[in-house]
Formats: sequence, structure tokens, C-alpha cells
Amino acid sequence: MPAILASLLPGLPRRRGLTGLLLPVALTLALLLNGAGCASLLGAARSQEPASSPEELDPPQGQAYYHYLKAQQHLLHDDLEAAAREYEEAVKLDPNSSQLELELAAVYQRQGDLTKALAHVEKALKLDPKNQDAHFLLAGLQVGLNKLKEAIAEYEHILVLDAENLEARLFLAALYAQQKRFPKAVRTIQEVLARKPQHLVAHYYLGRFYLEMNQVDRAKQSFNRVLSMDPQFIPAIFELAGAYEREKQYSRALNLYRRVIKLQPQNSRAWANLGRIHLFLRHYSEAGRIFRRVKALEKNDAQAFIQIGAIYLEQKYFQEAIQEFRRALDNPRFQDQVRYYIGLALEEKGDLEAAVREYQSVGRGTDFYVPARLRLAYLCFQLEKKELARRHLDDLKTYAPDREEVYLTISYLYEEEGLWHRSLAVLQEGVDKLPKSAELFSRLASVYEKQKNQEGAVRYIKKALELEPDNPDFLNFLGYIYADAGINLDEAEQLIKAALRAKPESGHIIDSLGWVYYKKGRYDKAVEELERAYRILSHDATVAEHLADAYVKVNRLREALKLYRRAMTLESPETLRLRQKIRELEIRLREQSL
Repeated sequence: MPAILASLLPGLPRRRGLTGLLLPVALTLALLLNGAGCASLLGAARSQEPASSPEELDPPQGQAYYHYLKAQQHLLHDDLEAAAREYEEAVKLDPNSSQLELELAAVYQRQGDLTKALAHVEKALKLDPKNQDAHFLLAGLQVGLNKLKEAIAEYEHILVLDAENLEARLFLAALYAQQKRFPKAVRTIQEVLARKPQHLVAHYYLGRFYLEMNQVDRAKQSFNRVLSMDPQFIPAIFELAGAYEREKQYSRALNLYRRVIKLQPQNSRAWANLGRIHLFLRHYSEAGRIFRRVKALEKNDAQAFIQIGAIYLEQKYFQEAIQEFRRALDNPRFQDQVRYYIGLALEEKGDLEAAVREYQSVGRGTDFYVPARLRLAYLCFQLEKKELARRHLDDLKTYAPDREEVYLTISYLYEEEGLWHRSLAVLQEGVDKLPKSAELFSRLASVYEKQKNQEGAVRYIKKALELEPDNPDFLNFLGYIYADAGINLDEAEQLIKAALRAKPESGHIIDSLGWVYYKKGRYDKAVEELERAYRILSHDATVAEHLADAYVKVNRLREALKLYRRAMTLESPETLRLRQKIRELEIRLREQSL
């Protein structure tokens, strides 16, 4: 999900912040959903009694309350450092107050010091293990620290404390979706809707999850349900328009973007999407007029040029994209981003040497340095500068040892050279450094499978599934390995059907299901599924061959021969095997005609 979490939009009922202020947007799951934090002030959390005045408290508690009030004053002026100092003093004086620990954790979180925030929220929970606000903050911090497994456990624990907590269920669903556990995410959202059928945001998220699962019709139903409850819910309008774009129903998408513009005439995103569709439809003058409007709305700033350049790049108008990106180079804040995008456009255009120069100019220490260096290494490899490519990648392993894409790229380049042992070695190095990377384990499984090492492929795809049990691609991979080997066929069928529930329109998964039926001897059912897969993937040699094999079993020999010949024209490493099948089938057809 692209990531699902980063794009979830406003709509949740807000919980109040610990100090009456919302916590910083980028740091917690709660705020990624635009509604986070914890509720209450110091006195309310300590007991059900009204807060005592300083004069009525023991001296240390009275002094702690004094520092607490000073911290509150500093927060009113957004002076987080001073507030943190006062809270620290209060905690020293009153070490048994879980709420003081919790409020101090929230301040550190707002400062971006997640490690300190984590330490204090854990102290708060030791003092008060059932404090739901503390569990919420802990879960948000774990998301900020990319500890998704731990965050999920926290939200699940909150639901043990309060099974009716709809907010926790929504957060939990978003995390499941980020892990690509879409069936579980959908079930969790449906649990929200079972308790509150008119929960607008739950219907919206359900639509988002269905889109990720390629269940476009269901997604549209969810978004239309949202709009029937609130016709001005703009995020749902955007998503519904995007769904229509997937189906190439451009007039409907255009009408929806115009609907946003009617509600918000200054919405540059809606104008940009409108322009993108006109550009795709080759309505150049209209697209140009709209893009000029976008620039005016964005005050011709760098972000407008980047946005328009990205649209041109998406539509493969490379020269126009480069021109727009270059207009943003004057802004130092965006220079590295822009040079990376220019490199992508030049690479797509085929000007590899120029793309190399752009990637080389992306500054070290920026967000775009690693992706630029990865593209640079790949291009050096393409330009037969393999030693230089390796040096760039070795440097990246030192610079960013915690980035899985570095190990994946190095593995891919070794595989391109046929150096399978090196590909496996670098992936093993990657999983040693990143033992929670399901992607690295699945890549290991893939390399072993290509090497015809079934045992290794099964071992590592199972490790990937331990980390992401509902990942449809992993489920399909394991099911197909079993099917192709003719083993564990009942389990293979269950695995592939589970994958298909998540991605019902995936031609590859449908092909796997057909292949299971073939291996089980259920040839009519195999033909039905493989024909469905072939309609989606008519240019895939393996799918064509599978369907031809099934046709042979049901004695549709001429159709099989036609498909074998078609598979020969497609990219396939198995041409010798196909030639043998074609020869055998031609002999059978000649014998039948005698």
C-alpha cells in the first residue's frame, strides 16, 4: 500500500491529546489517521476525585504539581524543550504518577525523540497496566519506530481491555493492510461496521482495502456508500474517480474531479488530475490550459512544477516532464528530488549517460540518495560498467545497511550475470541484517525456485509467510510450488484460494488454481480456470502452455497446438520443451487424420 497508512485521510473521531494539543502528524499511526493521542490531564488520571490544590498535597507532590503547571504554560507557547524540563522535574518529585510519565512521553514524541518517549510510556504502563491512553501512545510510537508487529499487539491488547473500541479496530485494520494482510484488514473493518453500520470512515477504509485487493466493484460500492452518507466527503470522491480511471471510464472520472472543483475551486490536486486525463486523451490544448491553472493555484512554486512534471512522466511525455522538473531546480529544497526525477525521465527516454549524470548529482544524506544510487548502479550495469556498479552497491551497503532494496538490487544484478551463488549470498546477508524483511525472504525463495531447489524455495517462502501470513503473492508462490511438484495438492489448493480471495482478478493466481486442478486430474475445471487466466494474461508463455496442456487432456488437440505455437513466439526459457510438445502433438494429429 504504496502505502496504505501514509495516505489514510481525515475522518476519525478525534481523541484529545494528553495536553489538549494534537501530537505531530508524521510520528504515530494515530495521526496518520488524523485522530490520535490520549485523553486527560494530570488530576483526572490520578484518581476519580477532583484534583487537589498544591496546598492540600504532600510537599513533593505539591512541587510536582507546580512543575506540571509550568509545563502546561510552556506548552501553550509551543516551547517543547522547556515543557519537557518541567515534566522531568515533576516526574522526579512524583515517581508514582503514571499520568506524568505519559504526558512527558507525549512531549518527547512531539519533539521527535521517539526513543525517550517510548521509555516514559513504558514506565507509565508499569505504574498503570490498564491505561488505554498509554497503550494508544505506545502503539503510535511503535509505528513511528517501524515496529509494526509490536504496534499490532498493542492495539489487539487495547481490544482485550475494551472490545468496543472502534478506534483501535480502525488502526489495527490499517496496520494489517500495510502488511498486505488485506483479508484480515477487511474482516477487522467489517467488525467495526457490525457495531456501527453507518461508520463513514470505516466504509471509506474498506473501499481503500478493496482497491488494494483489485476488487474494484466492491471498492466502488464502498465509496458510493460513503458519498450517500456525506456527498461532500472529498477523499471518497477522489478514490471513486481513481477506480473509474482503472476501468478506463474517463468521462465518469472527469465528472467526479469536476465535482471536487465545484466544492473546492482551489483544489489543485483535482485540477491536476483533470489535466492528466485530458493529456492521456490527447486533448492537449485543454490539458495545457488546466496545467496553467494548477501553476497559478500553486503560485508557480517548485511543487507545482514537480507535480506537473510527474504527470507528464507518467504519461511518457519525457521532454515535457524534464522541462517542468528543470523549472523547479532553482529551489534548493527540492533540487535532489528534481534531479532524481529528471534521471528517471532521461532513463525512460533512453538517454542513459545523461541519466547517470543526474543520479550522480543527488546529494548524499538526502531522502533521494539511496534510490538514485540504486538506479545509478543499475545503469552502470546496463552500460557494461559492472565493476563500477558493484562499487556503488558496496558503498550503499555501508551507507544504508538497513535498506532492503539495496540487497534486492545487488541480488538482481548478480542474477542477471548468472552468478546465482553470489545472489543467494547477498540475500542471506540481507536477512541476517533485516530478519523481519518478508520481501528478502520471498526473494530468497524465488532465487532457490529458479535454481530448481524446491526445498530451499519452500523453506524461505514459509519464513516470509511467518512475517506476512496473509500476503497473497506469498500464498500463491507456495501453492504453485506444491502444485508444480505434484505434492500437497489439497494444501496447495487452499493456499491459492486464500490468495485469490485477496486478489480475485490476478491472472497469475488464477493460473495457479487451474494448474492445481490439472495436477489433481480435474481437467474440465482446469480448462475453465486456465481459460480465465489466459484471457487476462494472453502474452504469458507459461499460462498459454498450461492451457495447452489442459486442452490436450480434454482432447482439444488443435486448440492445444495453436497455443503451443503461440507460446513459442512469446518470451520463454522453455522453448526446447515446447518444441518437443509441438512435435508430439503434430504426430498425434497426423495419426488421427489417417
